[in-house]
Amino acid sequence: MLRTKTIDDFLNVLASDAPTPGGGSVAALNGALGCALLTMVCDLTLGKEKYKEVWPDMEPIKAELENLREELTDSIDRDAAAYDTVTSAFKLPKTNDEEKKARREAIQTAMKTAAETPKSTARYIHQALKMAADVAEKGNPNVASDAGVAATCLLAGMQAALMNIAINLGSIKDEAYVHQMKIEMDFLKKEAGKLSNDVLVFVYKSIGMED
Repeated sequence: MLRTKTIDDFLNVLASDAPTPGGGSVAALNGALGCALLTMVCDLTLGKEKYKEVWPDMEPIKAELENLREELTDSIDRDAAAYDTVTSAFKLPKTNDEEKKARREAIQTAMKTAAETPKSTARYIHQALKMAADVAEKGNPNVASDAGVAATCLLAGMQAALMNIAINLGSIKDEAYVHQMKIEMDFLKKEAGKLSNDVLVFVYKSIGMED
């Protein structure tokens, strides 16, 4: 499993000519990193008497971020598995009309799976981004920069996930499916930009980086 590799081993296989992991797994990894950093900010706020008044807000946020981090970490391997399904479909025999038809259908099914996996990644990241501003604004100000890095990781993960959806949609012939996916992609892209910007504006100001 990719999630159990050391950082060096993961980077080495990522840099190799192996088909997986690829951009989809990196999207999920960025999302998981963002959730981990936001959780750290929560941990450095909870239990500190100075910030006691925000504990009731931070506790449920921390729990949700931990769940999202687990899902995103799993998605590192899910994305690789989805891509492997696509490559397997393309390797199916096509020596007669029946086999060609079965191969075409298998490819279409696999391509949808390959699009659905980064869509899940994008949705998880969206949920994390919706909590990021609260963590940044209510959390321990000594780690405000970490909240900013978290938002940056989450935005990168979102953009990467959406690119992976888009490239798979190019091979899907179900027009209604593609249309609906593009609507959701547009929504998630705009939301991610706004939510991450809200965090960064606050963080830049709090650490003296405002324009």
